[in-house]
Amino acid sequence: MTAQEPPALPPKSNVSKITPPKLEDYRIPVSPGYALAEDRYVMSAPELGGESAILAEFDAAARSDQFSLALQKIIRCRENVLPALLERLDSDEVATSKKAAIALGYLRSPLAIAPLIAATKNPQRQIYWQAAAALSWIGSADAIAALVKLLRHPSIQVQSASAKALGRASLPAVSPLVEALKHNDDMVKVHAAHSLGQISSPLAVTTLIQALAHTSKSVRFESAWALGQIKSPLSANSLASLLTDNDISVQSQAVQALKNIGVPAISPVARMLTNSSSHTRSVAARTLGQIGMEEVVPLLAKVLKDDEYAYVRCDAALALGEIGTHDAVFYLSQALKDRDRSVRSAILRALAQVNSPEAQEILHTTKHTVSIPNYSVSNIENFGEESDFTIIQS
Repeated sequence: MTAQEPPALPPKSNVSKITPPKLEDYRIPVSPGYALAEDRYVMSAPELGGESAILAEFDAAARSDQFSLALQKIIRCRENVLPALLERLDSDEVATSKKAAIALGYLRSPLAIAPLIAATKNPQRQIYWQAAAALSWIGSADAIAALVKLLRHPSIQVQSASAKALGRASLPAVSPLVEALKHNDDMVKVHAAHSLGQISSPLAVTTLIQALAHTSKSVRFESAWALGQIKSPLSANSLASLLTDNDISVQSQAVQALKNIGVPAISPVARMLTNSSSHTRSVAARTLGQIGMEEVVPLLAKVLKDDEYAYVRCDAALALGEIGTHDAVFYLSQALKDRDRSVRSAILRALAQVNSPEAQEILHTTKHTVSIPNYSVSNIENFGEESDFTIIQS
């Protein structure tokens, strides 16, 4: 009897049957109260290593998204990472020190105030912006007092960083920032003006109005922005004077500030419509359109009807289009026979911008109307008994 041969083994496959693990396989539920109900599986594999793994991820973060994720884990960490962050704050590597300063600010620990003050005072370390911001995030009375004191630091950079950070403070910072806006370097004044706008205290209005006349366009720009945030009617006249500033960005910021102020800004801008300069009248018309109050419609209608310069009438027409009320459409329709083609074109654009049924009807009627010059038509029948000529004379 012949022995049976063993069955042939299946050929070996070169394709691995092992499936690599997924990130979801490592996620574990967290204890109640540690996370929101809809986010129960927030602890991922790198966090299982505890403080060391979190700090390693924090140190390795190079991109903003990586740093944001690591910072969230630092904030959620149950262990005390403050000593490790304070150690990194003193690191010789600037990037590490900056990240540590930001993290300390988010943790808001009073123990970080003194090290952050020391880091801020040293302009050579190049982390004064982040350290000053961290003090403002902590926001305690001691932290704010330290920032106020740093406004008198010999370094302009440290003063600027402190002025910028104080924008997150409140009333106690107003007086020091006003003094900085009066007496400090231009770069400090820029940040002081912006911070005063963030705080939005009326106590700063007088000094900000004075800063509108500063030689630096950046100081004028930030002062105009701040006054627009405060929305004080007392600043309307001074802001209106910036509408003819030699810098276009300052002009635009003044327009926005006047728009924020609203009705009290109409009067000083409306007075500019009677200025002898056609450029000033043009700017005033555009500004009134951007302010967008119905009260200015008759003023713009008068400019559209009577101004001697076509480009001023164009700006008045476009301003009426921006306002877009029933009266604005009426005045635009009345001016469709303007003697200048550019003005008529501006009126059509303004009506198209309004997009109301009445405006659309006017546009439709205008589009389907044939404009015929004035001709006189006469029949002459005395050329002969059988002649009947029609002569068209211009």
